Amino acid sequence: MSPRPSLALVLGIATSVTAQSWLPSSPFPSWATGSPGNVTSITWDPGKTATENGIVLENAAENLQPGQSLSVGPGVWSVPNRFDLSMQGTAAQPVWIFASDPNDRPVITRPDNGQNCINIGSNGPCRYLVLQNLEFTGGGDLVRIYDGSELWLDGCYIHDGDGVGIAVQTHDCRGLFITRNEIARPGPGTPGEGMYLGANYSTLRVTDSVIAFNHVHDLKSAQSGQGDGIEVKQGSTRNWVLGNHVHDCKNPCILVYGTDGIDENVVDGNLCYDSDDAVLQVQGEAIVRNNVAIGGLGAFESHDHQGTSQNLQLIHNTFVSAGRAATLARWGGRSGMVLANNVIYSTGSNSLYFGIGDAGVTATGNVLFGPSNHTGGGYRFGTGLLDFENVSLQPLAIDARPRVGGPIDNRGDPAWQLPIDRNGTARSYPPDPGAFANADTFTADTATLPTSGGVQHLALDLGANYGTASYVIGMSTAGVSMPVPIAGFYLPVQLDELFVLSATGGLAGLLQNGTGALAVDGRASAALFVPPIGPAAAGLTISMAAIVAPLGTVAHVSNPIALTLQ
Repeated sequence: MSPRPSLALVLGIATSVTAQSWLPSSPFPSWATGSPGNVTSITWDPGKTATENGIVLENAAENLQPGQSLSVGPGVWSVPNRFDLSMQGTAAQPVWIFASDPNDRPVITRPDNGQNCINIGSNGPCRYLVLQNLEFTGGGDLVRIYDGSELWLDGCYIHDGDGVGIAVQTHDCRGLFITRNEIARPGPGTPGEGMYLGANYSTLRVTDSVIAFNHVHDLKSAQSGQGDGIEVKQGSTRNWVLGNHVHDCKNPCILVYGTDGIDENVVDGNLCYDSDDAVLQVQGEAIVRNNVAIGGLGAFESHDHQGTSQNLQLIHNTFVSAGRAATLARWGGRSGMVLANNVIYSTGSNSLYFGIGDAGVTATGNVLFGPSNHTGGGYRFGTGLLDFENVSLQPLAIDARPRVGGPIDNRGDPAWQLPIDRNGTARSYPPDPGAFANADTFTADTATLPTSGGVQHLALDLGANYGTASYVIGMSTAGVSMPVPIAGFYLPVQLDELFVLSATGGLAGLLQNGTGALAVDGRASAALFVPPIGPAAAGLTISMAAIVAPLGTVAHVSNPIALTLQ
């Protein structure tokens, strides 16, 4: 199983999503924050067969009442009968079924493929149930949810069935929390998908749910030709598809349809690669941000399917493919289409292709590589895969952080800047387009000095590609709230008189090495000396940024740093 994300990453990605009123405050259910109560434990009996042990598990689990919990010991529990959980827990008294040892999961299985491994809510509504750190294998669908709401499936290993990993296809369901699970090889039977959530043409919907931090992989054996990683069907809405790691799929790693005009879905911070189709596909009515999609026939695709492509925002994503990196088939003239601060690279086809044109599309801060048929502004071009730290399509490498000082670095539009990147790292200002931010090029050893005086040491580091390039450091007391366009960049401090004076060497007595040339390794050191100026200056903040211009042409504008007097 892939490593679970740290709490910092969980909280970091969560805070990157700005205010949709329906979004929960956490990817995990608020009603399951405590420990399981009223716990009964069962252990695997070596004197019984796997099937006899399975009957013990079935009887214990199916008879749980609100507020009761079942701790299951390691071993193979083969349930011979139809296994259904239809208990009615409450928010105050949820029902838990969990592994006694999270590092040694109990294996729950079926002896044949004619029945699902486990069913939830098929004999009646199931509410407020937690399944945690269990292993499900064998049977048709591995986990099939019927009439289920307020369910938490967490930390489970779901693998090697003959249908779907987690199927929700028979009832409207809401409040599903599917988190930190590993789903592998759910086929090869029909449809062989990791998660199938909802039904075609909005005949049933999954709403108000979270699909977060799951590892879904190896779905190419699906016999039906499907094999999607995570599929959210038409009409399903207010779903948060967050931080999943999905790869080696026959169809898209993540496929999200539209919402029939009811709110939107958020597809955020997912890492997807290696599909025999488009890697990431979203029809519309969604906010798609901080995602990485690499490889496939194309990295990203959006087109009309069971609904219309409309009200779709792509913000701070990284799309890389040898095919079309991004196909926006029906964006022209549609309402609410935004393409901001994305990195869209193709090594063998179009970087960006608009099927019916780009009229009305809000486009800004994007970096492309490969031909594009866009007609408006909002784009600049990079130079290839070397613009990343380590991205390759063959062999596959997925370190998509932008190279410091390269064509992607700091080229985003601050108006569409998300506060953190996919790793939970705070984005500097102005932002790097794409899902990842790189390291700051401009740093200081302190952010405060007393009004009695002192020194702030500054460092500029752009790497050897910028060796011997000229630079200037400009200071301003006007802050960073209004970015100033300059030579295709956004200067993150104000062009006031102090900036001009400092950048032209007029403050050489206070700003040491404020102008000069980088060393051959692309580094420079400077220092700001603050004389004693008295307590009246307390609270004054000085903002600074560096401009690097080899051969007299601006090639880099740094992040800002600040100094506050106390």
